[in-house]
Amino acid sequence: MEPRFSDPTQSIYTGNCEILHVNDNNCGVLETIKSENCIMSTLSSSLESELRPRGLALKFTAEGLETYWFHNKPYKVCGGKYLLVNESVPSMEVVIKNVTTWGMCVDLNMQLVNEVLHQVLCPDDLEGYRQVNRYLLSPELFVRETIASARMQQLLNELIMVSLSPAIQKPAMELIYDLISLLVEDNLAFIFAYYRLRLSKLSTRKELYHRLLIGKEMLDDSVFSDIGIKEVADVCCLSEFRFYKLFKECFQVSPYHYLVRRRIETSLELSKKGMSWSEVACLLNFSDLAAFSNAFKKITGVAPTKYNR
Repeated sequence: MEPRFSDPTQSIYTGNCEILHVNDNNCGVLETIKSENCIMSTLSSSLESELRPRGLALKFTAEGLETYWFHNKPYKVCGGKYLLVNESVPSMEVVIKNVTTWGMCVDLNMQLVNEVLHQVLCPDDLEGYRQVNRYLLSPELFVRETIASARMQQLLNELIMVSLSPAIQKPAMELIYDLISLLVEDNLAFIFAYYRLRLSKLSTRKELYHRLLIGKEMLDDSVFSDIGIKEVADVCCLSEFRFYKLFKECFQVSPYHYLVRRRIETSLELSKKGMSWSEVACLLNFSDLAAFSNAFKKITGVAPTKYNR
């Protein structure tokens, strides 16, 4: 069994952080984790398991592919992406199939995350940290996959090396503090979207934000279909006008233009696979090539025929 490394500097901070490495031969060590903060590297070539998120969990793959299933949807973690999930997801499946995969899992105390959020959102409040529970965010804020910035990838790769070696250069809690700070910084646009909803009741904001995320995900999944905004609004249990107004207020783009942008982004991916622009326009449900060209130029600044693939 791989050793669990102790941190000789741990007593300097009141918080506790465990550091360990898990491979195909010592998966049982997962049952012994006690700290709310944990830095864990993983090396596996085949895995099927059920996980229960603790606090805020970050999943990152440095090499290979991990697939997580929850809410009846797969989340593929590879190529510089990381997945954020919290206890609002009671359980999820993780699958690694016949590919050597280096991964990094970090469990974070949500109270620490809220402290950083409080500093960002209320920089002039010097005493509020004592009542930081007031600033708890909607759980849905931290259930998402996103692309890691260069700084985030560098830090996560450093954490993998830390978990493989007992030569810890700094207190483990400082690594946790650095990670949370960068995590919030990289997700500010998403966080501020939540706070753009100008509502007096926190419960109402949480509920409406949850509905908007459902609508946003529905638009993401509809780049190849002929979907109407009313259809999306109905699924969100909102009127078409209120969905439009709140979506634009939250994400600073209308639902229609968000869908068009996603289709143009998808068109770039399809063009790299050798498809012609006419084929792309048809597949993405544009009325004709001219309509696609106009939308493409508005988003990218150039016509499809002049775009450098």
